[in-house]
Order: sequence, then structure tokens, then C-alpha cells
Amino acid sequence: MEQTQQPLCQGVILAGGMGTRLAPITDALPKPLVPVAGVPVLTRVTELLKRHGISPALVTVCALSEAFASYRDPNLPLTVVEEKRPLGSAGGVKAAAHLLADTFLVISGDTVTDLDLGKAFAAHKREGRKATILLTRRKDPGEFGIVSLSGGRIRGFLEKPTWRDTFSDLVSTGIYILDKTLLEHIPAGVQYDFGKDLFPDLLKKGVPLHGEILEGMWHDVGRPETYYRCSMELSHGETVIGENCRIHPTAKVTGSIIHHNVTVGENARVENSILCAGVAVGEDCVVSPGCIVGANTVLEKGTVLPRGTRLKGDLRVDGMERLGRFAFGKVEKRIFGEEGIIGDRVTLDGRFCLELGRALVAPETSPAIGILHSPTAAGELYGDLLALGIRESGGRVYRLGKGFPGVAPFAVESFGLDLAVSVEVRESLGQVSFRFCDKDGLPLSGEAQRAVETRMRNRSFASCVTPFPAVTPEGEDMVLCRYCKYLQDRTGSLAGVRFSVSRRDDGGEFLGSNASALGAQVFYGEEEGADAYTVSPDGRRACMVTAGGKAVSYWHMVAICASEDTASVVHLPRTTPKVVEEYLQNMGKEVVLYNDSRSPARNRAGETPYVHDGVLLCLLVAAACARQKKTADEILSGLPAFSVVKKELPPPADTQGADRRAETIASLCRDGGYPARIYRKTGCITLFPRGGGGYTLIAEAIGWEAAEELCKTAEELLEE
Repeated sequence: MEQTQQPLCQGVILAGGMGTRLAPITDALPKPLVPVAGVPVLTRVTELLKRHGISPALVTVCALSEAFASYRDPNLPLTVVEEKRPLGSAGGVKAAAHLLADTFLVISGDTVTDLDLGKAFAAHKREGRKATILLTRRKDPGEFGIVSLSGGRIRGFLEKPTWRDTFSDLVSTGIYILDKTLLEHIPAGVQYDFGKDLFPDLLKKGVPLHGEILEGMWHDVGRPETYYRCSMELSHGETVIGENCRIHPTAKVTGSIIHHNVTVGENARVENSILCAGVAVGEDCVVSPGCIVGANTVLEKGTVLPRGTRLKGDLRVDGMERLGRFAFGKVEKRIFGEEGIIGDRVTLDGRFCLELGRALVAPETSPAIGILHSPTAAGELYGDLLALGIRESGGRVYRLGKGFPGVAPFAVESFGLDLAVSVEVRESLGQVSFRFCDKDGLPLSGEAQRAVETRMRNRSFASCVTPFPAVTPEGEDMVLCRYCKYLQDRTGSLAGVRFSVSRRDDGGEFLGSNASALGAQVFYGEEEGADAYTVSPDGRRACMVTAGGKAVSYWHMVAICASEDTASVVHLPRTTPKVVEEYLQNMGKEVVLYNDSRSPARNRAGETPYVHDGVLLCLLVAAACARQKKTADEILSGLPAFSVVKKELPPPADTQGADRRAETIASLCRDGGYPARIYRKTGCITLFPRGGGGYTLIAEAIGWEAAEELCKTAEELLEE
């Protein structure tokens, strides 16, 4: 493509990020200056801008800003704008507003692409748009900002969602064409991002955002795996060797990225790995696939790095020494599941527990974190290790003692915590689980999960010279004592209520004792004329069987409590069945659904605590019956009849199957909204992505058998 005679517009290159996900590569080198197939990312970006007639360009920098002083760009005149403190992608552009033209293009400094920017700019200018976001399709959309597009207009925008919140395979490329007037919506001097803050805010204000779908190569090289993949694509799989490197003739280096001034000694072997600048690999060393060695690290003779090892820079590793004290934690891409972190004790061992505790504390913070543990010696030990890690990183620990996850939302509010962690060790199964509750009374948001995983993966832990002493509430201040009082205050009297607890386990005993304290006549097991309540082992959910023998699901119980709620706005999770949402709306309630990402609705989830507290849910349903002087059967007669069945559909065996499944869902969902719903005469099926093409199916129908049949129908449709 010939260069345009007149510049299309001005360019802004975002280079102010900390690059923590790309560590240790970015420990000594800012991300935009990291070489991709031998050429710095920034140089590739400016070459793209020059090719499309976009000139001049600003570069916003923050982390390792001094490294840009010696950079000389061969393509464009650059103006470097330094942020004294991180302002976020949009905040950094706002700070440079006085240098910007009326229309400008923003591009991330970790982008390698050949997308046709001129095509997008032509559409932007032709239609007189205020904002155009360049889009592409990805099979792994959860790593980026995803959008829903209709008629060229963006209807929804969500930054880096969890799989359960993923509603589109259209992702933002981090390239935007913007009108300068939009900067008026960005607050000055605060951290503010385009994807997380500005674009969702503009949508709420009714400011039109347009999307332009482009095809071509596009890589975000902000993670080691994407950085490696991009370099190998550009080098056609051949090893990329930087300047002033010395590779011994007997050494074998294959499929690797070698930065400048690297030495590889006699008979050494380096395979599918990344060696940063100044690394020295000694004689007979083995660098196994997937390794990253930080700048200026020396591997002494005979050192063997196991697959996937990551070493920080400026180390000297003796082949005879225990590698564990040097290596980064071997953490998979994702360690969080829908229920927190669950695994076997061999994998989630004491060291993992200690490092998890350290990773829960973000640098330069001292969050208050409460720890509950299962009533076993192993549970207490894991709690001790977790507490030690938190304190080592400067966190403040509240040792809340024995408890279950259902208590965590109350503990957060009662003790003013930033986070509560429930640790359970099931010794008979050799299983460990960590469940988390943030200050909103909900599991950790997707953003918070990724931050913890990044710190564990990079071992970028904060350190504290003088740890805070742990707080251990005693007597009436113990968490279960406070919780019992809270339940009783929240519920009110149950005098005269016949209350049966179906299971006499720890959770059942706890539920029964609180019902008894409220004046109910409590029975254990079946009892004629009494509603029977069951709490899940983790205390977060419940169900019941009425005195008339009718099975009542968790969602029926939530509907009863929400309808009794005096608030006009009810905040419920995105997984709420459609029938419950419509029932409450028909009662005059405004239903606001929240998901796994940070949002104002999610921040108010604590206003409906019974959604995540099975004990409270049971007591509130019993209290509703007592207040209305009706049986549970009579109250249920006012609710629409429905049954809910949930099933997990595993990923297909190949990526083509995952693509076909996504296309099938898109063709079946007539409303095109989120979450995806397939409607049938007998009910509907709601689908939540799980990753790799897997889905959670939630079927709603009048009866259980019909709901089961709906699930079966959905499975058959998606397997075809």
C-alpha cells in the first residue's frame, strides 16, 4: 500500500502499562521495546502507522520510562509523554489532550498486526462517527475486551470477562479512532481505562460507539505464550537470534527466542524457550520447552531447567543447587474455577497455600483478609499457611476459626474485611478447596482472579518487614457467635413454626439451633405437618420439601425472599432463571442482574444476602410463612410453576467442533442477547460458555421432566 500524501490523522501509542503479565521479559525492558522476531514491538507499530499515513505519533510511557530515552524510531517522529504515575489507558491520553488533533487513532503498544487501518478510518470519516473500535474474531475472547455488535453499533462492551460472562467472539483489538471531544468524559488525574471505564460509560450515556470488523493478522503480545506464538509465526518457526550473541557450534538451539548479548555454551540444549538479554547458558545445560530466563541470569555448567520454568533476571544458578528457590511458581494459565480453587493435596500443597496467601495481597496495599477453615487439623494447618503468606506480603489477617463458605459474606461485612477465604480439606478424598468472598459478598471478580494468578505465575509478591499481628476474635466476637445473632436479628420471630431439618449434619445442626433460638419447634428428619429444610454442605444454597410433600428448589426460595424484600430494586446473579426475573418484574420489582466482572450492580449484591447464604434463605422463607400466616404450599401457589435443571456440556474434541457449536447457538438464539437463550414451547435453555467450547446448560420448564427433556434436546442440537 502506498503511503498517503496527506496524513489521515494523528497516532497515540499506549506504552504506559507495567507489563507484569510478560514478566520476567519485562523486568528490565518495557513491553513496547521487547523484540518480536528481532524487531521491537514499538517499531512494528510505527511501521504500521506510517504505511497507512498516520503521522505524527505520541507515545505515553510510565514503567521503565528511562529506556525510551535511547530509542530512535526509524519510521515516525515521536513525542514521548511520560506519566509520573499510572493513569490507565484513557487517563494517559487525557493527560496529553493538549497535544492531540481533533481526530486521532489510539493503538496499544503491545500490538502486532497488519489490519487495514485505512479502511476503518474511511468508514469513520464517511459516517461522521465519534468513536470507532476496530474489532476482530477470536476463539479465546475472554483474554480481551468483548463486544456485541448490531448494525455497526456496539450494544455491549465487557473487558476481559470470565468464560461464564463471555457473550461474543468479537474482541476489541485495542485500536480506536476517536473524536477529541470524547476526552471530556474522562476524569483528569485518575486511573481510567478505555475498555473498563470509558466505553461502558459512553454506552450508558447513549453516546454511539461503532465497531469495524477487520480480517488479518493480529496479536496482543502481552503474555509470554502470545509473545512466543507471534514471534514464531513471523519467523516461520525458526529460532530468532538477537545481536552480539555467541552460540557454540556444538550447542543445539531450536524454536527459541534469543535476545541480544546471549551466550550458549558447549553441548547446551535450548528448546522452544525464551532467553532474555545477557543470559549465559553454560556447558551441558538443558533449557526445556516453555522456559523463560530473565535478563543477565547465568546458568552454570550442567544446570537443567524443567519444562515451563521461569527464572527472574540477575541470578546465578548452579546446576547442583535446588532450583525451587530460583524458579517462578509453576501456575497454569487459570487456577480459578467457578467455585474458587479446588484440587488434590499433592498439587495444592503447603507451598502452594503459602504462595496463594502472598498473591492475595496486591503491592502497596494492606487488605484485611479473614480466614475460615474446616473443623479438622489439616484445615487449620492450611489456614495457618495461608495466613503466613498474607502476613509476609503485608496483609492484615483475621483468624476466624472454624466455619463454612456460607458464613463468609456475613464475616466480610461484620469485620469490615476486604476478602474472606474459606479453606476446606477433605482428607478422605485428598482434596483441598479455597473459596473466596470479596467485600461485596460475592466470589472474586474475573479481574481479581487474573491479578492473583499473575502474581502467582510471576512470583511478584509484595514483602513486609514488620508483619501485622493476626487478629483472633474470641467469645461473643467469634464469627459464628456474631453470625447467629445476625441471623436472628435479620429473620425475626419463628414462634409457633414447625421447622424440620432434613439432614442432621454440621450444617443441619447449625440451621436447627438458630431456628430453635428464634422460637421454632425444631425436628430432625421427616415430621408430619412441618416443612423440611436442607442446607448445602458449603452453606451457600438450600432447598426444601413442604408439609404437603412438594419439592421446592433453591430458586423458588430466592423468589419468595425477593418478593418479600422491601427494596424496589433486587440485585440477582446473571444465572437467575428467566421465569424468576419475569415473576419479580410482574410484582413491580426492578431486577438488576450482575455478572463476574466489576460493575455498580455487582457492588450492591450485598443487598440480597440470602442469594449466597443458604441458612439465612431457609430462615427467611420460614419467617415469610409466619408473617403471612400461610403454609409454604399456599405461598408457592402464588408463584409460577417451574423446574430448573443444570448440566455441564464438556468441550468438543477439536476446535472445529467448538466453532460449529458456537455457530449453532448463534442461529438458535433469536434474541441475540446475553446470556444466550434457546426458546422452546415447553420452556427455555440458557447457555453460559465455560471455555474451550464447553457450556453450562440451565433449562427452565413447568416440570422437572420437561426441563430434563429440554437439556437433552439442547445437548443433541449442540452435538450435531
